[in-house]
Amino acid sequence: MIRAYELMGRPVITIDEGAVVGETAGVIIDIASADVAALIVNVTSRFEAPKAVPYALVQGVGDDAVIIENASSLADFGTFPEILDMGRPDSEIRGVRAITRTGRLLGTVADLMIDLDAGRVVAYEIQGCASGSADAALLLRAEQVITVGRHALIAAAEAAEQSAVAADISRS
Repeated sequence: MIRAYELMGRPVITIDEGAVVGETAGVIIDIASADVAALIVNVTSRFEAPKAVPYALVQGVGDDAVIIENASSLADFGTFPEILDMGRPDSEIRGVRAITRTGRLLGTVADLMIDLDAGRVVAYEIQGCASGSADAALLLRAEQVITVGRHALIAAAEAAEQSAVAADISRS
């Protein structure tokens, strides 16, 4: 499991040429399924817009690099409008309020915990929990999330009680 933020800045390297084609700039999450739909890649040319690599085309994600088959795996977002229609960049999810369906504020989304093998969000790291401490954090399991909206993440009512224990957010 890894924080989405930890993927930022990793070089994206092609298998066919061993060339660095860019670096990761984020992930796009399918908000309905919590799947990683694509990686956002800042390409090496400063004059090109960021591109997307559908997660199904990612060959491997390691501590030091992201591996794709070839440069044609990179696509302009204009050719994948459905990715942005169904998904949301992680940068737009961080900072939204996490609220239970009964209206209890849990805190704000600090990051997304991703299972790279499964290609899906398994939890949301919530900071400034209602437990009183601004430094407290909890992990809200993805299955407890009802909606990931533009202004709020809505969680099941029982999420507050089940996740009330401050989480040990260590890499596993």
